[in-house]
Amino acid sequence: MPADRPRAEPRNPIKQTRLRLLVSYIAVTAAIMALFAVGFYTYVRSTLVERVDDTLDHVVELIERSLVVVPGPDGEPVVDANYVFAGGDDDPTVEMDLIYLEWFDKRGQVVRSTAIFPRPVPLVRGSLHATVEVSPDHKLRQVTVPVRRAGHLLGYLRVSHQWFEVDRPSRQLFVELSAGVVLTMVMIGLGGWFLTELALRPVRESYERLKQFTADASHELRTPLAALQTNVQVALADPQPSVDEYRRSLEVTERLTRRLGRLVADLLFLARNEGLQSAEGQICCNLTEILQQVVEEQTPLAQTAGLAVQLKSGGPLTVIANPDQMHQLFTNLLSNAIRYTPTGGRVYLSAVRDGRDALVEVSDTGIGIAPEHLERIFERFWRVDSARTRQAGGSGLGLAIARTIVENHQGEIRALSEPGRGTTLRVRLPGRPDGQERRPASENTPGALPLEG
Repeated sequence: MPADRPRAEPRNPIKQTRLRLLVSYIAVTAAIMALFAVGFYTYVRSTLVERVDDTLDHVVELIERSLVVVPGPDGEPVVDANYVFAGGDDDPTVEMDLIYLEWFDKRGQVVRSTAIFPRPVPLVRGSLHATVEVSPDHKLRQVTVPVRRAGHLLGYLRVSHQWFEVDRPSRQLFVELSAGVVLTMVMIGLGGWFLTELALRPVRESYERLKQFTADASHELRTPLAALQTNVQVALADPQPSVDEYRRSLEVTERLTRRLGRLVADLLFLARNEGLQSAEGQICCNLTEILQQVVEEQTPLAQTAGLAVQLKSGGPLTVIANPDQMHQLFTNLLSNAIRYTPTGGRVYLSAVRDGRDALVEVSDTGIGIAPEHLERIFERFWRVDSARTRQAGGSGLGLAIARTIVENHQGEIRALSEPGRGTTLRVRLPGRPDGQERRPASENTPGALPLEG
């Protein structure tokens, strides 16, 4: 048999997204930096060349004004080369290390020159600036100008400038820009790695929650589905089932499908409403009436468990909310309190006005929750004691739905608990904008509405 191949590690989409984002960020930044460096280098180099050309043009202008024209042997005017360079090469004011002057007659023959080149540079007739190489490591910037007087060509004046004043700063600038770009890209890469982690942290957390939610939902759905399948298989395996056995099997099937329906409904509610702060369906409603309806509906469950439920209200409490979601919110909180309160305990509901807000508390004398678990009780499918929760019939979504409803109404929900002494869930909801309550005509003095099982 072939040897087992090592299992490939599953790909992490968040890590791959981070790498792609980082590479894209560095590539775009590198392109921008390269364009900036090339543009800056081109600008500085052209500025240096322009400055040298301006110097050449200025020297040409000065020398043209200082030319001395005398009659030649044939009667044509010629230039006295002794005065071409304003004193010649004996004048210490001429910058011989930077500027070379050359005078050519009209036939292109050198008459006077302050330059000593390893090899002669041919005369190029015209008034164009050009860069010429006189040796492998020696370049000049030159301009050649034809000199005329009274329509007669007298000769050519060529002025040369040392090219290292352009080349040397350009090379230094290129090295510095290259080093700067490389160093900047390294810093951008390090900063980008940190920023991508910071930017993707909420996505990573959402991804982890989604994976956990998917795993938990799959587990929760698998259990009733497996029980349902087993129950059907057992019923089909009996060749001659009795009517009672059929009925018992159908009752179990109906109970399991009802549980599946509740679980799917809760999952759909969370998927549609989590993080959705919408005013759709919100109206001005009396929160006290909703609490009374919830208590009346949950009283049979409390009586079966041997519990007493009591509602204390300070009168009508008006809020802007979705009545159906308010009903579901407090149904979840009250049924959760009843589920985890031992026989003989009590569950209290209180609804009061706190400033402009409505403050509702659901308290019980149940098993309580350890302080380290209080922050996690609103997470999906999270349970302090999974075995006990399943025995109580909970799906682990009730408090998650409650938090979603409260947050979508711009409210706040908190849990206060002490192990062995009970738990209090405190809900704060924004009241009416005007802060006024509408008291029905039949409303008497506020008091307690005891509903005991």
